[in-house]
Amino acid sequence: MKNLSKLLLLAILPLLSVSCVVDDEAETGFEASAYIVGFEKSSTLESYFSDIGAVNVDVAVNLLGGNSGLELPNDVTVSYTVDPASTAIEGNEFSLVGSSFTMQEGYRFGTLPLQINTGGLDPDTPTELILRLTTTDSNNTVVSSANNTFSITFVGCQSDHAGSYTSPAISSGTAPNTVITELAPNTYRIESMPYLAFGGAGGAPASMDFTNVCGEVKATGWVAATFIDAPAVVDEVTGAITFEYLKIYNGDDVASGIWFDLPAATYTPN
Repeated sequence: MKNLSKLLLLAILPLLSVSCVVDDEAETGFEASAYIVGFEKSSTLESYFSDIGAVNVDVAVNLLGGNSGLELPNDVTVSYTVDPASTAIEGNEFSLVGSSFTMQEGYRFGTLPLQINTGGLDPDTPTELILRLTTTDSNNTVVSSANNTFSITFVGCQSDHAGSYTSPAISSGTAPNTVITELAPNTYRIESMPYLAFGGAGGAPASMDFTNVCGEVKATGWVAATFIDAPAVVDEVTGAITFEYLKIYNGDDVASGIWFDLPAATYTPN
């Protein structure tokens, strides 16, 4: 009986040892990895066409990974700087408060405060502010190298493309008519993009978004959400918008390869 007890004990001891090793690995693995902070998105437009005074904006900075997605266990101060590539000038288009902000304990996000000086925007040429996160004051929190910059384009020139249009390139059931809707200042959606329709020619329309920033017109997305390249020009007399070509890719960038390579298309106001 004593021999049997010894044998059982010898069999159990290795299991206890393995269990301890696994627990130690769990405690020193992903759960103990550094918190990663970075900007929620990479860019935005801020458009104002008259002087309405100072406008306060909070730029979102999030926890992007580390520590099994837990909230911050303590306050973390994140330092930032203005990238030298910026064309916007502090004190003119924008103002900043210091060079750091605090992400508070118990949260998964923080905000970098920014003041937009609406009276300082150039009415003819867009300017860009590039914010760059640099360091934190915490040993267990690092800045994401892939999400450490955020660009803000300040726009003081206004475009107006909302209305009804016709285009011979529309192949959906709405052909040749469509509507362009303003989503935000200088940002629009064409309800029926050229050449493409769900279910083939005559089917449901596929939409496409574009911006006009002080005369620079380009597509910014379409309903299927893969990368799109479609520069355009506007006839200042007729208001017609001509997309010089339309390239739609398989994924999020050019490296994913072209899915559709389509010719020029013109939308003429009704």
